[in-house]
Amino acid sequence: MSTPTETETPSETETEGRTRLSYETRDRLYHLALYGSAALFSAVILFPIYWMIQNAFTDSQTVITEFSWLPSPETVTLDNFSVLAAGAVPRYVINTIVVTAGTIVVVVAVSLVAGYGMARFRFRYKQSFAQFLLLGYMFSPIVLGLPLYLIWSEIGLLNAQIGLVIALSSISMPFAVWLMWKYIQTIPESMEESAWIAGASRWRTFWDVVVPQTKPAIVACALFAFAIAWNDFTFAQILLPSQESTTFAPGIMRLIDQGGYTSWGDIMAVSLLMTVPPLLFAYFLQEYLLKGFEVRTR
Repeated sequence: MSTPTETETPSETETEGRTRLSYETRDRLYHLALYGSAALFSAVILFPIYWMIQNAFTDSQTVITEFSWLPSPETVTLDNFSVLAAGAVPRYVINTIVVTAGTIVVVVAVSLVAGYGMARFRFRYKQSFAQFLLLGYMFSPIVLGLPLYLIWSEIGLLNAQIGLVIALSSISMPFAVWLMWKYIQTIPESMEESAWIAGASRWRTFWDVVVPQTKPAIVACALFAFAIAWNDFTFAQILLPSQESTTFAPGIMRLIDQGGYTSWGDIMAVSLLMTVPPLLFAYFLQEYLLKGFEVRTR
């Protein structure tokens, strides 16, 4: 009579090997999905930029009549960039630079003083005031643009670039003040007290002690204001109806709508040059930008 065989059980080494293999497989699948989704997302984001660059260096006639993923050497040209010195485009670019620079100066100056005041002075309902301040950033430009058009037309700021600077500063200021307020809170008050003991006034202390340490926050606020002003379309379209005073984005659209511009190669060339400054600013100042956003809250 035969005895029943015992059921063979896998050894601990085999079990650990299978478990390790399972973990490695899942880890590989995770990284594959992560890198694959990142590559797909990057391709979707970067493709319009690539298409703009290709068309900017391609003959305008070829852009309209032919389709190609890669430009051929016969169609590559720099003639499209001659538009920067012709027609109304140079005026649009200059107006955009003036408005952007003015917005940056106003936003940085006001947010620096306001943020210091909120960080160092105590007054009632300060926290409620700060929360209410952020509500101004929640309004869409189109909601504010129409009332501002009526107000600006009454006080003579319509078609004035200073009017557009004020409007753009109003939507950039809430976030900039909040950021500067939180950043200045990280600067020890003892450093200012030491300067006061040495005989420095509050303004001298603010300028010599606080401002040098807020450079990362200043850069962050400046880049934020730059991005809003440089890429603005709605406020410029509403508050600068004149063709001579408007900025790049609405100016190019008006030329296309009026049939005055149909060369897509030229449009892509100017658009490329308008895209380069934000990329350069973000690339070379990203260290300060990240430091400006890394603030502690109390």
